[in-house]
Amino acid sequence: MPIDNLKSLIQDLHDSFGDDETSAQQQALLQQLHNYAHDIDKAEPTPPSVVESAEILLEEVEEDYPQAAAIVRQVINALSNMGI
Repeated sequence: MPIDNLKSLIQDLHDSFGDDETSAQQQALLQQLHNYAHDIDKAEPTPPSVVESAEILLEEVEEDYPQAAAIVRQVINALSNMGI
């Protein structure tokens, strides 16, 4: 099921960071991704959209955390495949 895959990817992303290694902004963005996935059956919240949040997170982690960046890209692709 696509939502389960998305939740799993978000959890993988969270697990790839240590709690001590993430900035407050990164933690907030991860929480936003989780919230969007949790409420996927409801109307999309006001901006930033989940894709925008994921793209911001990607920019934050791309250089220092290449494995996490790969997971974020998968999240973005999964969202795109879901039509989000």
